[in-house]
Amino acid sequence: MDILLAVQDTINRYDLIKKGNTILVACSGGADSTALLYILREIKDTLGISDIQVAHLDHRIRKDSHKDADFVKNICDNISVSCTIYSVDVPGFAKKNSLSLEDAARRIRYEFLEKKRKELHLDLIATGHTLNDQIETLFLRIDRGTGLKGLSLIPPKRAKIIRPLIRTYRNEILQFLNSRSIPYRTDKSNLDLSIKRNLVRHKLISHLLDILPDFGEKLIRLRDTLEADEKVIESIIDKIWDEVIETE
Repeated sequence: MDILLAVQDTINRYDLIKKGNTILVACSGGADSTALLYILREIKDTLGISDIQVAHLDHRIRKDSHKDADFVKNICDNISVSCTIYSVDVPGFAKKNSLSLEDAARRIRYEFLEKKRKELHLDLIATGHTLNDQIETLFLRIDRGTGLKGLSLIPPKRAKIIRPLIRTYRNEILQFLNSRSIPYRTDKSNLDLSIKRNLVRHKLISHLLDILPDFGEKLIRLRDTLEADEKVIESIIDKIWDEVIETE
């Protein structure tokens, strides 16, 4: 299926975007988020999206991270999309709060995105999480120990955050970018195999998909089933709890 149609199908399946919605795209300049920006622009009129803007967080983890910010600003200027750049010392924040760089960056990123969404009066935040991210998350959560809720993985939508690429493989994204000669940045820290997520990505997932190319689709079905089961369990618990309260 064409990637544009596939993303539209994901958006419709999970009711991610309603007609008239305005969207803040979180763009790092990497392949996934850059593709997300271009794809949403192409299907903007079809979906009835009123406005698309971009936000970029310069995390200052790498000395050349400002080049990512410059890149995002340039592509936004080229396609006439409003862009907000914010710079913060993530390593300093991580050290001060005894957090890993990954946890610190995630916390600051989502706080920044939500703050900016409210300031700009936009409806939704779109992030570039892909089907590969789902698979990586599965193995990382199994590695550290997880339960039913953890196996629900990354939701397509949570509060104001939507993930339109969550059923799209990374190789499909790269094919889309290359077919249209769309440039993107490569974060060399993603090649550091001392980081467990990178190790899983490069040494496990690539081989897994060679052997089981439809693993991602099956994982999505499992995720959706587990999420539905969790909702049923929660509704039963809520009903029992209400009955207990009424009898007291």
